Amino acid sequence: MRSGPAVSIVLLNWNGGERVVESYRAARAQSAPGIEVILVDNGSEDGSLDMCLADAAPDRLIRLPENRGFAAGMNAGFAVAAGDWMMPLGNDVYLPPDYVGTVLARGEADPHIGAVGGAEYAWDEGVRTDVARPSAGALFVSPELRGRWVPAAADTYAFGVSGSMPLLRRAMLDDLNAIHGYWYDERFGTGYEDLDLWFRMQHRGWTALYCPDARAWHVGSASAGGASGFLDKPPDYQRRLFRNRHLIWMKNVTPAMRRRLGWRWYLFELALPVYLGLRAPSALGPWWGGLRDARALSAEMRREAAVAGEAALASDEVMLSYVR
Repeated sequence: MRSGPAVSIVLLNWNGGERVVESYRAARAQSAPGIEVILVDNGSEDGSLDMCLADAAPDRLIRLPENRGFAAGMNAGFAVAAGDWMMPLGNDVYLPPDYVGTVLARGEADPHIGAVGGAEYAWDEGVRTDVARPSAGALFVSPELRGRWVPAAADTYAFGVSGSMPLLRRAMLDDLNAIHGYWYDERFGTGYEDLDLWFRMQHRGWTALYCPDARAWHVGSASAGGASGFLDKPPDYQRRLFRNRHLIWMKNVTPAMRRRLGWRWYLFELALPVYLGLRAPSALGPWWGGLRDARALSAEMRREAAVAGEAALASDEVMLSYVR
């Protein structure tokens, strides 16, 4: 018999305003039994934490003195969580009452599942719409190492799921922590930290399941001021994403995958600055800065890649099957 909670929802807030109060209420209103809600605040200065606490006390509260980014904030929550499953939740995501119960049932049915996630719909100006967000499908990987979302009307095994409201098996997270020494890689900050997690999860033989019956609503890009398009995001955010994409290549892509996909990667890399120069010259600075930042971390990334390669359980054929 389970003695602790089944699911630990870790809601990470940073200046979420009134929107995070709605997210917080929805997390606490889940109909599934055995749920704890952990509220982690990333040094908010807009009074949003006080608004949440005035609404109700969480099961656990963590106050961080400053904004440490998504990865570090979630790791702080995971460190005190007691559930068999973890749900990292952004402060701009609304869960209907049955969301956790739906994805939990799917995850419990297959011990090989490390992550389960549902479909995202737009939460626009406070209205939960029927407009599917681009991340409303099963997540695969493009040859250029970008997420590729494939629409699916039925449960679909995939490379990953939306990082906004995934259900993560604790055993999977602990397995990755035993190898890498962390759950989310805090060097990624905010951006691609979920893709890094999916790579490491898949290397170890865990898989992901996309469940379209589980619906959630997401504003999107809250940490980037609501800017949904990449070129609309602040320069520091762009720089971090340019860097993190290179970190994924150095850290997570196996030699066999490089041999198969390398020409696409390098062709994209050659075309990217030309595209930016024509479309958005202001992004060239963040692109170059991100490239330099990635090179500064290249030695430690490659050391980690060697460790992960020795511990990998999935074949290159399996990993390449997720490239679309």
